[in-house]
Amino acid sequence: MNRREFLGMAALLPLLGSLPAEVMAASGSRPTQRILVLVKLAGGNDGLNTLVPYTDPLYQQYRPTIGIPKHQVLDIGQGYGMNPYLKVLQPWWEKGNMAWVQGVGYPNANLSHFRSIDIWETASDAGNYQDIGWLGSLLPGCKPGLHGIVIGDSSGPMSGKNCHTIAMESPQTFLSQIKLLEDMPQTNANPVLAHLANVHHQLYAAGEQLGTKLQRPTPLGVNFSTSEIGRDLEAVAKMILSGVDATVYMVTLDGFDTHTNQNNVQSNLLHHLGGALDSFAQAMQRGGRWNDVMLMTYSEFGRRVQENHGKGTDHGAASVQLVMGGKVRGGIYGDRPDLKQLDADGNLQHTVDFRKVYATVAQNWLRQKHPWGKFGTLPFV
Repeated sequence: MNRREFLGMAALLPLLGSLPAEVMAASGSRPTQRILVLVKLAGGNDGLNTLVPYTDPLYQQYRPTIGIPKHQVLDIGQGYGMNPYLKVLQPWWEKGNMAWVQGVGYPNANLSHFRSIDIWETASDAGNYQDIGWLGSLLPGCKPGLHGIVIGDSSGPMSGKNCHTIAMESPQTFLSQIKLLEDMPQTNANPVLAHLANVHHQLYAAGEQLGTKLQRPTPLGVNFSTSEIGRDLEAVAKMILSGVDATVYMVTLDGFDTHTNQNNVQSNLLHHLGGALDSFAQAMQRGGRWNDVMLMTYSEFGRRVQENHGKGTDHGAASVQLVMGGKVRGGIYGDRPDLKQLDADGNLQHTVDFRKVYATVAQNWLRQKHPWGKFGTLPFV
């Protein structure tokens, strides 16, 4: 590889944690690894039009034009209905493999996209700043080697020097770029050169593992949509079923900042989301991994309760999270947010701290010690 190619590959270096040599270790020597798949709904998904409190008269009063009509919602009990564009997920709800967590947020909610997603991804208080993701300190305890794979440009919740994570545009793009690399001999000539040689070697090792596992990927037997979220979750499904040794995968669906024309925009997004989640769940079930996988959505905040003049909603606070998996205990979790008791800005007051959800995932799914014990856990897994 020449100097220009090496400098081009250097763009990948910030996206990679300090992957050790064990990245190529086969997973067969350990018990079946539990896997977490994160789906970021970027922009601030409107929870009230996702899990719809359609029996509450205040819901329609606050949203006379964008509220989901009663005859369209998919009733799931307790006065709630799913958005009709998530209809494809109804069988998973009926199987008990799908849970909703309502009223999720944190005190003194920050309504900036950048700051709030940083709070969510580092599990910090609104007034504190951290540079380690909430999974960045947990995943090293799960196993050696590769901890996470992100399809996107930021490791987000898996940030941290001890969390070994690859961020990529797609497995195909990563592998095509990694082919430009030849392994580099280790050196102690000077600290800077030694670091570059080490990272170069780690990229090469990661490419070797992915290339080996995906050379003949396990057939999924399921058709995924051609939407971006469909393609990304199809790639994740192929990596899981082909035996890529990672604990957490993360994908992003962008576009939820619905200040105007919300119904059309959100409906389209939820349609793509529902189809991709359904295909992914089918692939995991067919491949015998559905009981080993838990999928969870998150977003930086919800939306304002009252619709605005643009037939949309402005930045809000508490929202909902969707959790799916073969071991998920289906149901609606968390206390119902009160539409009569909004905060001074007209936002829902959260009833579940998001770190309670993280504590549940850490303790009950990943089986790791965590710092959020004071928030308790939820029984969705």
